[in-house]
Amino acid sequence: MIASSRKRFIICLDTSLLIIFILLLSPRLTGLHLHEILGFIFLFPLMIHLLIAWPWIQNAIRKFFKTSNIRGRINFVLNTILFMLVITELVSGFTISQVLLVRLGIKTINDRSWRLVHNLTLNYTVLFTGLHIALNWGWIAAVFKKRLNTPSQYNWGFSIRFITTLLRISILFLAAAIIALALYGIVGKPSLARLYSENEIARFHPSIGHGIGQFLGEAFLLVVVAFVARKWLRVRL
Repeated sequence: MIASSRKRFIICLDTSLLIIFILLLSPRLTGLHLHEILGFIFLFPLMIHLLIAWPWIQNAIRKFFKTSNIRGRINFVLNTILFMLVITELVSGFTISQVLLVRLGIKTINDRSWRLVHNLTLNYTVLFTGLHIALNWGWIAAVFKKRLNTPSQYNWGFSIRFITTLLRISILFLAAAIIALALYGIVGKPSLARLYSENEIARFHPSIGHGIGQFLGEAFLLVVVAFVARKWLRVRL
């Protein structure tokens, strides 16, 4: 029962992550205000997801150079790249924030270079999210067929010890900080000389018709990427 409850929690968590992610891909549905708020909210289920998967992360790092299991290595590399892309997307998004940080009294610049990073990274994030779904499709399918006792490739055990959990959170924040510092070293500090002058709040004014179309289109694109990776490229775990 405990294992089943844990898996149900993971189902709800990962489903929420996926829905928020697709909503983030659909600013014409949410508008820029909700888009930025969802970007902030996204951090919390993402953090919990990584903490729950921590035993798998440790095991994957430990075995990376000690095993000939190419699938395990591919999965680890893919997940690492996906983490870097998500952090890049969030950092660049907060850097050019027009609503959330401004309301908190933090001045931002809608820098064209940072905006380009935000938009380009989005495409790769969709690609690697689709690959991530494809690589884990066996576990996902088993769960939604109600085979809740099906063994998972992950060890989903989650330590509730405060110090251990705090240490893991610190490591995740340190990794995110390193990525952010690297981005600032490459792209540079936001500058008024590169100001993007278009009113993005007005540009992404919520529209039900266009918004739902964008939401369904992004969801379909994600499904296509996962399908191609799973069926055509024969990506398996």
